[in-house]
Amino acid sequence: MKKLIKLIIYLVFIRFVVSLFNENSSIKEQIDKLKEEITNLEISDLDQKIKDFQNKIDGFKDKNQES
Repeated sequence: MKKLIKLIIYLVFIRFVVSLFNENSSIKEQIDKLKEEITNLEISDLDQKIKDFQNKIDGFKDKNQES
């Protein structure tokens, strides 16, 4: 009887440990996805800022050429 109880406790413990590893891997996947999304947002924001800056420079060049 004691062996059966020990076996059940051992199996429950093993199941708990496996579930922790699975949860940990899913959290890592979510973190990686968020990092990728942040990178994409930063890149698109930088692209827009570069385009705005180039438009300002082009505007200054046009004004200087007209003068």
